[in-house]
Amino acid sequence: MTIQRRGHARFLYTMSQPILGALDPLLPIRILAGLALLAVISAFVYVFRHLKRIERTIMADKLVPPERGPRNNLVLIICAVPIIVVTLLLFLILNA
Repeated sequence: MTIQRRGHARFLYTMSQPILGALDPLLPIRILAGLALLAVISAFVYVFRHLKRIERTIMADKLVPPERGPRNNLVLIICAVPIIVVTLLLFLILNA
């Protein structure tokens, strides 16, 4: 785009620099961290639903073990650790 008046061209050039300079250099990392958090949460939900499906199958076949509660809780706690770690990393990235 060519502008004939020199004053206007300089004005357009100086207006585009602050817009490009205002972009946060950590923005791609923050977006990636947010997507990672969503991926970890969706994996947790998938595991939770899978455990519920297994539990329904066990109940339907009357194969209920005497201590199924602590085992499910342990699996959910182990699956929740990555969510906590990614959330803390996202918090640190957003505050950087």
